[in-house]
Amino acid sequence: MAAALAFVLGFATVFVALGASASAVNQLLLANLHVIAPVAGAVIVVFGLHYMGVIRIPLLNYEARVHVDKRPAGLIGAYVIGLAFAFGWTPCIGPVLGTILAVAAAGTR
Repeated sequence: MAAALAFVLGFATVFVALGASASAVNQLLLANLHVIAPVAGAVIVVFGLHYMGVIRIPLLNYEARVHVDKRPAGLIGAYVIGLAFAFGWTPCIGPVLGTILAVAAAGTR
């Protein structure tokens, strides 16, 4: 049970940090939206071209894995695995989480 709680604490740490940082950078993003929007659009177009195979960006084809010889140690290992799981899962829930954080940040004025 303690290891499961440590895992959840690691998982929660990532999402609390994302929420806190979203609130902190909200004003910065809004003030620079006229610059950020065109740059973000260009990045999306470049990623789309890469996805279609029109251009190749080698960095986006890179894969990294960590091979551990033994299980992580105790509660600290469970916490670290929770952190890693949350970071790995963030892209899967990114659109929903981004929307929730944007609404929450806009409501804190």
